[in-house]
Amino acid sequence: MRRHGALVTAIMVSVLVVATAAPAQAATRLRVYRGPTSQDQTIAFRVIQNDNGRFIKELSMQITLTCEDATTQDFGFGYGFGGRGIPITDGAFSFDDVNQFNALHLSGQLGWLHGEGTLSLALPSLTTDEQAQLCATGDVAWEAEYVRTITHRRIAPGTPTVRLTSDTGRFSA
Repeated sequence: MRRHGALVTAIMVSVLVVATAAPAQAATRLRVYRGPTSQDQTIAFRVIQNDNGRFIKELSMQITLTCEDATTQDFGFGYGFGGRGIPITDGAFSFDDVNQFNALHLSGQLGWLHGEGTLSLALPSLTTDEQAQLCATGDVAWEAEYVRTITHRRIAPGTPTVRLTSDTGRFSA
């Protein structure tokens, strides 16, 4: 009897998964690119393509900043872009973010399998005696290679979801 109940549960779960699956066009596909910088650090991009073109949706990097007092700081950060992201037009893109916390300038070419470009980052810092100073990377070259594609399925609003509990073998909608 227990085997019959498990079979019925498995069939019902399978039917619900198929019935609630998002159509293929609703899947978000992000192409991941990763590579080295001229500072022997890492840069990575996640790129989406849709009917409007190709866009950088996420960017992360590790860099080394050199400050005016000759100290260095290793720094890692990332950007997530809502909406469309950074447009890639004819393989080229450019991004500038200047605010009270930092100044990032990034540009380059990002093709289907390979990319390259330059970046620079500057940010304010304090010395050990609490004097203001500038820390910057200077011009840093980067390269990136296509690594893989990640597919994320979007769940439409109002789509029923199923919660499985392994302790009881029951499910609920």
